[in-house]
Amino acid sequence: MGTPGGGSTAVVTAAGPMLPAGALRRERLLSLLDGAQRQRLTTVVAPAGYGKTVLLAQWAESCHGDRVVWLTFRPEHNDPRRFARDLRLALAPLVELDIAATTTIVLDDFEVVTDARLLDQLAAIIEQAPSTHHFVLASRVDPPLRYSRLRLVDGLAEVRKEDLAFTFEEAVELLGRLGNGALSPPQVDAVLTHTEGWAVGLELAADVLREGVDDEAFALLDSCIAEYLTAELLEPQSEQTRRFLLSTSVLDRMSGPLCDAVTSGHRSQATLEDLQRTGVLISSLDSRNTWFRFHPLLRAVLRRQLHEEDADLETLLLHRAVEWCLARGDVEEGVGYLMEAGAWEQVVDAAFTHGPALFDSHRTLAVAEWLGRVPRTLKERCAQVALLESAALLFGVGPMGVREKLDEVESVPSISPGERLVADLLRAFLGLAEGSRYDAMTAAERVLAEMNAIDEAALPNLLGLTASRLDVAAAALVAHGVASMYDGKLAVARRDLEAVAEESHGVWRASALGSRALVEAWSGNLTKGEALADRALLLADQLGHDAPSRTTACLALALVARERDELDRAAALLEQIDATGGTRRRPVAVWVATERAHLALARDMPAAGLAALAGSRSSPHPSIPDAVLARRRAVEAHLLITWGDLDGAQGVLDAGLGGETSEVAGARVRLAVERGDVTGARALAEKWPDEPQPQADRERRLWLAVLDHMEGEEAKACSRMAVVVAEADAEGHTGLFDAARKYALGPARALYRAAPTAFLRTLVDRPVTAGRAKPVKGLAEQLTAREYMVLVHLPSRQSNADIAEGLGVSLNTVKTHLKHIYRKLDVVGRSEAVGAAEGLHLL
Repeated sequence: MGTPGGGSTAVVTAAGPMLPAGALRRERLLSLLDGAQRQRLTTVVAPAGYGKTVLLAQWAESCHGDRVVWLTFRPEHNDPRRFARDLRLALAPLVELDIAATTTIVLDDFEVVTDARLLDQLAAIIEQAPSTHHFVLASRVDPPLRYSRLRLVDGLAEVRKEDLAFTFEEAVELLGRLGNGALSPPQVDAVLTHTEGWAVGLELAADVLREGVDDEAFALLDSCIAEYLTAELLEPQSEQTRRFLLSTSVLDRMSGPLCDAVTSGHRSQATLEDLQRTGVLISSLDSRNTWFRFHPLLRAVLRRQLHEEDADLETLLLHRAVEWCLARGDVEEGVGYLMEAGAWEQVVDAAFTHGPALFDSHRTLAVAEWLGRVPRTLKERCAQVALLESAALLFGVGPMGVREKLDEVESVPSISPGERLVADLLRAFLGLAEGSRYDAMTAAERVLAEMNAIDEAALPNLLGLTASRLDVAAAALVAHGVASMYDGKLAVARRDLEAVAEESHGVWRASALGSRALVEAWSGNLTKGEALADRALLLADQLGHDAPSRTTACLALALVARERDELDRAAALLEQIDATGGTRRRPVAVWVATERAHLALARDMPAAGLAALAGSRSSPHPSIPDAVLARRRAVEAHLLITWGDLDGAQGVLDAGLGGETSEVAGARVRLAVERGDVTGARALAEKWPDEPQPQADRERRLWLAVLDHMEGEEAKACSRMAVVVAEADAEGHTGLFDAARKYALGPARALYRAAPTAFLRTLVDRPVTAGRAKPVKGLAEQLTAREYMVLVHLPSRQSNADIAEGLGVSLNTVKTHLKHIYRKLDVVGRSEAVGAAEGLHLL
């Protein structure tokens, strides 16, 4: 901005020029200038209209120094005699006065002095001036390099356009002071964003937007800004520079090589640096001046002029930018220029050509955004365009809006059988995303049934995922298998996922491996589940993909670790899923909460487990699979039983969420046993569900062994337990016994006495939570709660001192409880006490 007050002819003044009415005092900048007085030189550099002169005039008016001298340069100051005369007039009074007095010399419009000799003379004066002299240069361009030498001796302070740009608070105050205080904060923010804090833009906005902020008002504002920029910045430029500015205005960002390609020039880098240096509204985007950009307002003015003068040239320039960007692999920027040129057929070609690479680099959203801007008429006559947009949204963003787009695909008159088949495939994955397993399975079944009748060449290749019949089949099998898994049909899921071909796309193979790992771990095949999960993670690493195959594999590994009593590792895996965003999906969040509850159950911490479930999104939302809800319901019942709330556990089981599964059956049987209803428990065990195998059979046989033991059928109990233990031993499956822990100890100890193994030893030595002491028929005097707490530790190899330490009591207290236990059970010694307690089903 020029000298405030309308172009004063005064050259040398004792203070700054007259301030315009309504000028806003910006204390942060005035303080910045105050602090800069310690340096020899302060440069205030910014393009036209940033308020340099206004700021310095305000500061001079309230300057803390003793004296201020102001010199405004004019083009005629490039005459050495005029330059010397006016500079002498400005500095002469300083010679006559006390040299120790602090003095500030403001040199405004410094950019108009271009004579190198004069600039060197002035630099020498500044360098040699007394330390009490402080110089301020206000310029649209950076001073010559010599002026920057003072930076080496901490003698240079700089204020740049970034400092001069108005903040939100300053913009609110300025607009209010200039008569537009009715703007709301969002409206002020819109104006500030539009102008990027440019002072002239805000002043024009205050005048133009008095009647309100709408599109029409902004159009008028842009018109006013265009007039200012044309007069202040464009008209003074040479025709060659003007043509350069117009031609490069098609670019979002500029580099020397890109501008050379667009303008067919050869020294664009130097031109860009010159423009930035000479105060045109161009900014460098990096410290090495590799990339630049126009101020948005200037670019809008230039672009409008270019379009009005030669729209065909504008299109040609855009296509040159496209070629340069694509040749260097900058696909997204190149396609952006294609969209500006309205070359929609080429945008579609680029989406199909580059979609696979963008999917692999996790930039699928870009494809969705491109196709979202393609005219509807093109999508209506080409089903593949709408299919690719649906796939990009589904696999890059989420299911929102995909169903409507797929419905539009089906209505395209020219849709081919291959396109309809791939549309069904997308519907299968949409069903999974929305939690509709039935929709997912039926759509996948249609694909598998009709696939062989489709010519492979007629299949649209979406993001590289449906390039062949093999890929389409693999995708359909994954969708059907995952839906079946979450529906609790693990045998069907295993069949589907095992059928995914090794030659299919890596994404489908990784998804199949991760889901197979979870199926096997869920089924009790821990070793196989762990191996599959490791393979899934290795393939995911090779592909550079994260969710969902990685999340599923980690879920499987967490389940395996917990079932093997590696509780800390299981917890760490669940934390990893959370940290990588896996729990943003509602079903995964519920699964993770359920696993944390299982961990708490294994650690005998029912309160912590119930708290974990309380924080999960556990309502019967359609996106939560029934099998996951059933797992949650079963562990909640187990936790309530452990807590002692048998009625609460019954209520949870009767709620019926997720249906009747093997896990729910285990909780029902345990609850019946807790209530002493052995007959009812056996009836429940006889109706045990068949899925998943072999886990369901193991759990059922375990509880039957418990019931046999409770009914005195020791031989039968040992026989059943031997089969269960052998299978569990092969898998390291100690978690199988968690829910039935204290009840399983009786037959486990009996088996151990008959045929001891290391695995059985780990079972019988595991800590047991005492729970509540139950009244027992045949005892004249019942055990107290504290005596029962000691009793449950007697079968272990713990010494009396170990038991005391574990319970947090003294050794004498444990010995006292033991005396009472032996007396009440009418036994002598620890071994007899264990045998008697087992006979009474206290252990």
